[in-house]
Amino acid sequence: MKTGILFDLDGTLLNTLEDLLDAANYALRQCGYPARTLEQMRRSVGNGAENQIRTSLPEGTPREEVLRVLGVYKPYYTAHCQIKTRPYDGILEALAVLRERYPIAIVSNKPDAAVKALCAEQFP
Repeated sequence: MKTGILFDLDGTLLNTLEDLLDAANYALRQCGYPARTLEQMRRSVGNGAENQIRTSLPEGTPREEVLRVLGVYKPYYTAHCQIKTRPYDGILEALAVLRERYPIAIVSNKPDAAVKALCAEQFP
């Protein structure tokens, strides 16, 4: 018997890739690194912001440098995380149907405040 349904947020309910790319490229350029393409970024997301930045930098970049770039990335992403982000086609309708029968929730490695802000905007 199903008692509830859990969803990931980024890449499952919401297409956040372009906002993640824009924030990473802003941080990379501010710190003297070249920008990444959408396809390069697609391979870098999925395991948290630190991993996203680490895999966007040259191999062997010291962790201190990764954290420096991450320090530029995080506030920029927080301020710009909903410019291009949208639910995938059909998600709102699917969630409406599921909500009628099951409790639903989101599980994410994104910071809680960001999850709540995105959900408030994208799933009113």
